[in-house]
Formats: sequence, C-alpha cells, structure tokens
Amino acid sequence: MERIPPTARRPCEECALQPSSVPGPTPGPTPGGATAPPLCSVVLVSYHSAEDLPGSVTTLAAAAPGQLLEVVVVDNASGDGSAEVARGLGAGTGLPLKVIESPTNDGYARAANLGAAATGGDWLLVANPDTRFAPGSLARLLATGAADPTIGCVGPHLRNPDGSDYPTGRRFPSVLVGALHALLGTVWPGNPATRRYHLTGVDRSVPVQVDWVSGACMCVRRQAWEKVGGFDPGYFMYAEDMDLCLRIARAGWRVVFDGGAEVVHTVGGSTRYRPYRKVLDHHRSALRFYVRHHRRDPRILLAPGVAAFLAARGLVSLARTAARRGR
Repeated sequence: MERIPPTARRPCEECALQPSSVPGPTPGPTPGGATAPPLCSVVLVSYHSAEDLPGSVTTLAAAAPGQLLEVVVVDNASGDGSAEVARGLGAGTGLPLKVIESPTNDGYARAANLGAAATGGDWLLVANPDTRFAPGSLARLLATGAADPTIGCVGPHLRNPDGSDYPTGRRFPSVLVGALHALLGTVWPGNPATRRYHLTGVDRSVPVQVDWVSGACMCVRRQAWEKVGGFDPGYFMYAEDMDLCLRIARAGWRVVFDGGAEVVHTVGGSTRYRPYRKVLDHHRSALRFYVRHHRRDPRILLAPGVAAFLAARGLVSLARTAARRGR
C-alpha cells in the first residue's frame, strides 16, 4: 500500500512540549458575556457501552485540566441504557455533555461524523468509549498539535488493561508485508513483517511522524477534519482510521504519534456482543481500503488476489472465533 510522502520518520522534537504549554481559552465567559468556545470536542461512539462509558468520561477532566472541553456521545441504538448512562455522567462530571441517539446502528464512521458535526472545538478527540485517559494525556496531545501547524492528527500511546502495548502509530504495509503480517502476526509476533508494519524500533520517547494512528483514540485538527470530510461513512467499522490518516496526509498535514500521552484501551468493548460481525467488518474494510486507494494505481490489478486472500483469512478467523466461543 502507498506510504505517505515524504517518508519522514524523524522524531518531531520541536513538538515535545509539556501539557501545561497548551494554548487556549481559560474556562469562563468571554468579556462580552458569551461562553468561550471549547478548545477540544470529544466524540465518543457507543454501542452497548453502558459498562464502559463511566470509566471514559470520568477521566476526561483530569486528562486536560483547565481546558475547555465539550463531550458528545453518539449512541448507535445500543438498547442497554448507554444513552441514559451518558446523560447521567454529564450531570455528574460537570462537563458539557450532549447525547445523540441514532435510531439504527449505522456504524462507527457515520456516527463519529454525526457527533463531530454537532461540535465546535478547534480539535476533535474521537475515541472509543472503552478508553481511559491518564491525567494530562489529552493536554499533551493538544500541546503537541498546537506546537506545529502542519500536524493534522495526533495519536497517544495506547495500552491494554494488562499494561502491554496496543499497536498504534504504524506504517501502511505493502501487499507483501500486509499478507505476511496477517499470516504470521498471531503465531510469531516478532516476525520481520509485523515489526516493519508496527514501526518496531522507532524511538517513541518523543513525538514521531507515522503513517496512521488507531481510531480507538485520535486527536484531529478541525481544519484537517473538515478539509477531508471526516471519516468515510462507507466503512462500517475498522480501517476508517487508516483511510482518514492517509487523506489527511495527502491534503498536506502530518500524522504524529506522541508516546508521552497515555490512554488505556479495553480492546473490543463494543464488539463483544457481535464477534462474528467484527470479523466480517474487519476483512471487508481492509478490502475497501485497498481498492479505494489503489483504484488509479497499477496495483489495483492485484485486487482480486487481495480479495481472495482476505476471504480465506476471514473464514479462518470465523472458525477460530466459533471455537473460542464453544469452549
């Protein structure tokens, strides 16, 4: 797959600011009496997320102390009381929180776009409701983005609940690297293809330019988001983050990973209710990404082979999912 030009992998050392250096308005009314606009709008997309939302929303204030935030929760017809839980959290945390209830589950990308359209912050933090923000983490992301006007998207260091790293801040794989990673990643995590895909060995102690960051938590400059039109709603779930980052880069901005901002991600919080749909969506989205971004490229001729490979891998993944659920 295509890599972002230029192929800069150098640490963005000029971006390594402390959270306290984030510019922006201080809480409170403006001199004219009107409420100051938020610096950052947080969009959480929920689907059967009643258990997860409290841990996410309640960590936001400490994640960006002293900064003006607004929160929008878009509920994709959960049916488990997620919308009611979100409303209660707004009253309990003191954060401006709006709930948008979708009558149907139209997917993550479409719901995130809906939430973003209802906000006005200079930055958009789009995150899963099963994320937990470390103190100062959002402030750090905003500081990094504010330090360089060429940055269009910043992603944090994601950790699993057990403290291990969740892979984010990756490069776009070639067809060969992607296939080898798909075949070997689960049985040989340290294989060369996976290490190349995950940018293993890159110094992550300072912000560094990457190809894409995980949509589980990404902070996007409003100007960049609107320039590219937000997420492609053709993705129901998965690969919409890759697609967005590629379009942001093609529009002239950079995508940066900042390991100084930590967020815990409980993987699969909303997909545990539909595990088979998760497998299908993952492979369907991978094919859509390949076709969309190589349709004017000779590599589009490989699309039938890519489709066949993904179909075979999807069948294997479905069988593994069924075996795990049968235990």
